[in-house]
Amino acid sequence: MASIIVASAFVWFLFMSPPQSAPPVAAKASMTSSTSTISAKKTPSSTPVPLKSPVKTVVSKNQSYRPSRQKLDYEAARGTKKKIVSYIKKSNPNISSREVNEIAFWIDEYAKEEGLDPMLVAALISRESSFNKQAVSSTGAKGLGQIKDFNFKSLQIKDPYNVKENVRGTVKYLKHLFTIWKDSNDSTRMALASYYQGPNETKRKKNDFPDHVSNYVNDILSKYRTLNSK
Repeated sequence: MASIIVASAFVWFLFMSPPQSAPPVAAKASMTSSTSTISAKKTPSSTPVPLKSPVKTVVSKNQSYRPSRQKLDYEAARGTKKKIVSYIKKSNPNISSREVNEIAFWIDEYAKEEGLDPMLVAALISRESSFNKQAVSSTGAKGLGQIKDFNFKSLQIKDPYNVKENVRGTVKYLKHLFTIWKDSNDSTRMALASYYQGPNETKRKKNDFPDHVSNYVNDILSKYRTLNSK
């Protein structure tokens, strides 16, 4: 009789004991979300676009700032500047290392300050002048970004052959063009076409560009992809 009572009590205990709780679903979802985020970061964007917001740089602290040679050499071996330096050297081996480092430094600094992709700015300058700061076109455009004289005042350029001034002017003008086309579904192509032929002509032609304009835009985007593949 006693053994029957003990067995009954044991069965009752098994039925009344609460089951072990399962791992919370939220924790699993959090791990999945984290993995997705990491994967997304590894996938490069196929279309260059302006950065979401400007980045504070040494330029914003002091407009008259001139980096020392040691600073240029230090920065040239790191991050985005390192990629741009490598690309410039391959594109134009005749440029001195010091000048290469200076060009890469200002492209990166001013592009980030204006909220643009430094690689896109580097690709544009490569197409315009092959990074030759003394370049002059048959139409009189000057310097790295091949800027015309009538734009010097609005872009605060006193010496078009000065690396810092020309890069700053190039970036400011490109940012202005992106602002014009901010509502376009193809803002990058429209901004680049406007850099070549002017925004008014681009508005008139819309996406129906002449072959030489399309080739210009495609060449810059090709250089951009090369820069990002390094």
